[in-house]
Amino acid sequence: MHIKPPHRVVRRVSRILVVALAVAYPGSAAAQQRAVADSASRGPDGSFILIGDALDDQARLDELRGAPLAGRHFRSPSSMTDPLRGPAGGLRAQMVAPRVRIVHNSELPYSLNDGSLWAGRGVNASIVTGVEIRLNRLRLIAAPELSFSENEDYILADPSISPPVPSSRNPFSSPWHAAAQSIDLPIRFGPDPIGRVAPGQSSLLLDAGPVTVGASTENEWWGPGIRNALLLSNNAPGFPHLLVRTARPVDTRIGSLEARWIAGGLTESRWFDSDPSNDLRAISLLGVALQPRGTTGLVVGASRAVFSATSNWASALTSFPTVLLDVGQPNAVAPTDSTHPRGRDALLSLFARYVVPSEGLEIYGEVGRAEMPVSLRDLLEQPTHTQGWTVGLQWLGPTVVRTHGRFRLHAEVTNVEQSTSFRFRPIGSWYTSHTVEQGYTERGQTLGAAIGPGSSSQWLAIDHLSRTWALGGYLTRVRWLEDAHGQKDYPGDIAYCAQDVSFLPGIRGRRDTSVGTLSADYSSGWRLNVFFEHRGICFQDPSRDERNRSLTFTFTPRLPRR
Repeated sequence: MHIKPPHRVVRRVSRILVVALAVAYPGSAAAQQRAVADSASRGPDGSFILIGDALDDQARLDELRGAPLAGRHFRSPSSMTDPLRGPAGGLRAQMVAPRVRIVHNSELPYSLNDGSLWAGRGVNASIVTGVEIRLNRLRLIAAPELSFSENEDYILADPSISPPVPSSRNPFSSPWHAAAQSIDLPIRFGPDPIGRVAPGQSSLLLDAGPVTVGASTENEWWGPGIRNALLLSNNAPGFPHLLVRTARPVDTRIGSLEARWIAGGLTESRWFDSDPSNDLRAISLLGVALQPRGTTGLVVGASRAVFSATSNWASALTSFPTVLLDVGQPNAVAPTDSTHPRGRDALLSLFARYVVPSEGLEIYGEVGRAEMPVSLRDLLEQPTHTQGWTVGLQWLGPTVVRTHGRFRLHAEVTNVEQSTSFRFRPIGSWYTSHTVEQGYTERGQTLGAAIGPGSSSQWLAIDHLSRTWALGGYLTRVRWLEDAHGQKDYPGDIAYCAQDVSFLPGIRGRRDTSVGTLSADYSSGWRLNVFFEHRGICFQDPSRDERNRSLTFTFTPRLPRR
């Protein structure tokens, strides 16, 4: 393993810090006053919003202060950002403010919810920018994404412990996911630096009154989760798709309704297999969320995804009806079955969110199944079969008088590990598939929860939020690929202490200025038993533990208000 000399890392990070501090502190008192005044009027009508950025976070916090809830449980940049304003019938255009993201990982990849970027070991960077144009009811957002990963060497899975990679698969493909629980999830994205230009957050949309129709490659986030979403997140690159969605929440007899229907195509990564005939998959998703009439603060919803092998883009982009089809139980096979008959697979999610603005509190949850019950008896006897779930809460504490800010507490727990029913009946693993070899992925990254198949995570964060800055800390734990670990035969008595687990304390902050917004995040912690590598006697003999330090900067310049 090649380890970069410490002075090179320090020099590189120092350069980033110098630029960042120069941007964050322009040194002018007048500029600081303008930033404070302008920040009070910032919002969706003035900026292009990306999933997970500072404006997206601010909109969620505004809901805890009493802003309307409906319309944000299926999110994408084009739906979160108000269309350009101007004279009726005129042509309007504005630049999409660049989003620059720089990530440095010291020893191992650490890449969650970062779209087209795969943050490998070393320096990684991405930028999203472009232009937005509107003509009457037609709206074009051209926002390509450029990404780069230094992708430095690190020790991969030990072949004496991990299963062998089949000759039909790429050497960098996952050694634990070649049989029935198959997925395109490389443990490294090749041996070389990676550069990619993708369509990114681009879309072409037509406003048709109560609905919007169009084509897009932008990321989508479905459900109430903040760290993980079961069906769609921005963990992977956005995939090409056609869409139909409510343009705004629709008032009905039963309440305020929002819905979204998508059909598109998923692409295999370059590090999966050598078969060109299965590089494309079709995917169809349908989601509905309802704020019931007569309730305040409550939203309930449901969504489903069906994905399948296909041979051409025409069938992928017209696969809308497949989301309504029964796919059976394609993963109810022995874990060692590697036949991979081509067919369909599905995931289902139900979610709820309850907000109490008077208390600055929200609680939310999402539960999903990778397989529908075969009968009512089956549901009653084993309701958790193939289940995954996320629960969380967010609370805004009382105002801190001296700083005119508030404290935020956020906790979220996600589990997509196998349910205990695997002891009695064949079962798959979330995001993997027996009938769709690449699983629920786009270009080698999971479309849903960033932690990936058969994993679980816990997150706890406390932040101080002020008008122009935020500062806080967090703790997170992730147990990676536990389904793969739980089904593997281990030598001796080490099976129960070889879980691959990350424990990462970190700090994060944000600074708004007259020239833009700078965010930073730094974590330093241990990944224990990397790739399940542990030999000898539990808790006595050494395991493969790595200390990984991850530093991230994100900068968005401020453009004139629209």
